[in-house]
Parts: sequence; C-alpha cells; structure tokens
Amino acid sequence: MARETRESREKRSSLLIRLFATFAYFAGLFSAVAEEPFFKKGDVIAIVGGEDMVAMSEYGYLELLLTRALPEHRLKFRNLAWEGDTVFEQRRDLNFPPLEAQLEQVGATVVICQFGQMESLAGKEKLPEFIAAYEKLIARMSGGGKRRIALVPPLGFQKPDSPFLPDLSEKVEFSGYLTAGESIAERHGLLFVDSVFDVIGTDKTIFRDAVHLGEDCQPWVAFFLGEKFFPTDDVKLLHIFDAEIEKGTHKKEDQLLADIRAKNRLWFDYWRVQNWAFLAGDRTEQPSSRDHLDRT
Repeated sequence: MARETRESREKRSSLLIRLFATFAYFAGLFSAVAEEPFFKKGDVIAIVGGEDMVAMSEYGYLELLLTRALPEHRLKFRNLAWEGDTVFEQRRDLNFPPLEAQLEQVGATVVICQFGQMESLAGKEKLPEFIAAYEKLIARMSGGGKRRIALVPPLGFQKPDSPFLPDLSEKVEFSGYLTAGESIAERHGLLFVDSVFDVIGTDKTIFRDAVHLGEDCQPWVAFFLGEKFFPTDDVKLLHIFDAEIEKGTHKKEDQLLADIRAKNRLWFDYWRVQNWAFLAGDRTEQPSSRDHLDRT
C-alpha cells in the first residue's frame, strides 16, 4: 500500500512539473503582449484582405481559438476578405457597397487585415506607393478611429518543384513589404502581428496552391495570432488549444469548428450572393428580379 502511495505521489509530482513547465513556456510567449486585452465584450471582428484571409475564415481555426478562449465576450466574426484584394483596389460588382460601408453595416469594432503578398510582385520601386495606399486604406477602415486594427504580415511564396516555373520565393523583394507593415502599425498605433509566418516558414507542405496557405498550417496561424491578442496572465489557451491540435483530438473543439465553418459558409453565401446583378447590379429590371405581383 505504501508503495502505491509513493507511486501516486511521484505521478502527481511529475504531472505538476510538466504543467508548471508548460505554463512557464506559454508565459514566456505572452510576455511581449500588452496587459490590456485586445478584444472587448461584444466585439464584431471583420476579416479583411486577399485569399489567405478568405481561407482563414473558411477553415475557422482563429475563430475557434478566440471563441473558446473568450466565451463571455460573445465575439462575432464577419469575413469581408475577397480573393484578389490589394491595398490599391478591392474590385466589386456594380453597386456593391465599398469596404467602409460594409464595415459600418456589420457593426465592425475590430479589423484584422493582411496585405502585401501580391503587391510585393511589383518590386522595391513600388514600395512607397504600397505604403501610401495602405495608409489610405487603414484610414478608411478605422472609421475615424473607432475601430481597433491589427495588421497581419503577408506570406512569401513557395519554392517550386519544377525548374520550368518561376521561383518567386527568391526573386521577389519581400522583406521591404514586411517592414513597411510594421512601420505603418507603429506610426498609427496599430497592433502588428510580427513573426507569424517567419515561424511557419514557406515549406511546400503548408501551401494549398503554391501561394496560399492550406489547412494543415491554419492551427499554427491561429496560435501565433492568438499569442499577440492575449494578455500575459491569460492561460485559457493552455486548456483549449495548442499549435499541434489535430482533428479528432478534441471532440468539443471538433463540433464547434464544424459549426463555425457552417456559419461562415452561410455568411459567405449571404454576403457574396451569386445573383447580385439581379438584386442590386445591372440586371435589376429583369422579370426575375421583381416580385410578379408587386413590381416595386
């Protein structure tokens, strides 16, 4: 009996040591984050940018992390990202509301945005134009300073397997566009989520099409974004999410993740409705655009 008690004590001691080590590790990760939480109760978080931000909403891992970490905040997420969006242009259908109007309509209080990957293809000589356009876009998104904005650095490009394909990973001057985002954030008092993609790297296994991130690395993206959003004493992440989360590991998270993805799909279909031209575009006079009894 004494032997069993000693083994139990040893097991508890070992567990406590591992838990303490884990806590110390995460406390170190969070040490650079401000004490004041970035998010507030009732926040509506708008996701803005190009295809990587579209994918972030589709996969839902960042929303999963923040929802589970801050359940009492009742955060809402609205994806306003669009494939092909840059700081220079966000092309939409005729009569589609501009970005600032969309942010107002959804009641956004926070904007998480990412730009710079596609713009970097223009080279260093276009960097001043990128900075100027980015600052103008931020002014549009801020709503006169009423929205908190976080800038996510852009990702580089995958090194191609074939010698017949251009190697954008080496030919593109990318560092200038990374540092530009950081300097913009400093000048305007914005949160810059630095080193996210430096840690992830540009190995081909993380891409879904040689340019944009796939699902395998989305938990990592959520994890490194999350550590920038939380104060140093917030350890809820230890219990609900980590960088190696895999589907099937946490049943509660799996169900919530499935619900988040279903909700985001409904939002996508509502916001980017297929028949926009008939609703508010250039085909509103078609018979199918009007009620057959009340043409008004």
